[in-house]
Amino acid sequence: MPLPVRGPRTPEGTTVHDHRIDGFTLRAWTVADRSPDPRAENGREVVLVHGLGASSACFEHLAQHLAHTGTVHMLDLPGFARVPRPAERLEVEDLAHLVAQWTERVGLLRPTLLGHSMGAQVVTEVVASAPGTFSGLVLVGPTTDAGGRSAPRQMLRLARSSVHDSLELQRVLLRSYAECGPRWYVREMGAMLRHRIEERLPEVDVPVLLVRGEKDHVAPADWAELLATTAPRGRVVTVPGAGHAVMYDHAREVSDLVREHVG
Repeated sequence: MPLPVRGPRTPEGTTVHDHRIDGFTLRAWTVADRSPDPRAENGREVVLVHGLGASSACFEHLAQHLAHTGTVHMLDLPGFARVPRPAERLEVEDLAHLVAQWTERVGLLRPTLLGHSMGAQVVTEVVASAPGTFSGLVLVGPTTDAGGRSAPRQMLRLARSSVHDSLELQRVLLRSYAECGPRWYVREMGAMLRHRIEERLPEVDVPVLLVRGEKDHVAPADWAELLATTAPRGRVVTVPGAGHAVMYDHAREVSDLVREHVG
């Protein structure tokens, strides 16, 4: 049964379902294709995966824009956004397996995957593990560079980046962190710090777009450039004035970049 939509910021016409996969719950919010002709060649399906402590609410503005050229799926991973919390920590590989299983279960045909922060690690793992299954990969503010692989450094960098976020975004993130809870946040941070995205990107068989905000201290410019050179077909775009969650306050710019990448 569909669940009630989230609130006034949720794109009109959104449906939401909880999916049980391998004993875990994954929540999917789907914004239907709003393009004038859904059969048009530019009609695409895009899957959005949030980062550590966050939720699909961070993608609501972006989804509104992307839905004009395709169907958009926003995921809430286990333990986040009040989705039932597993008893044990899930590694990035575990989360990627659940996302891959979900895309197969709902019958998505070569979608583009977009991940923010730790979600970028998750979607990279998904695509690297299933060649020929996806059409594109977008990494927004990807974690975690070699110089930042400790909890104190990540927290400091996030704090420095958050001063560039709008008050609206800060409220969304605070709510998401509260829904996640400190225990699950800390558990999954360990998984984020252990995963090596730079070792998996060479296994990706699709074009890779990396997007970061100019003021993003979580994903420094040199780190993004390194990942772009590691990926077989990678490029970096920096959005002026934006922080770590660039896809929220600069949704239109990021949407234009994603649509160009998908096209």
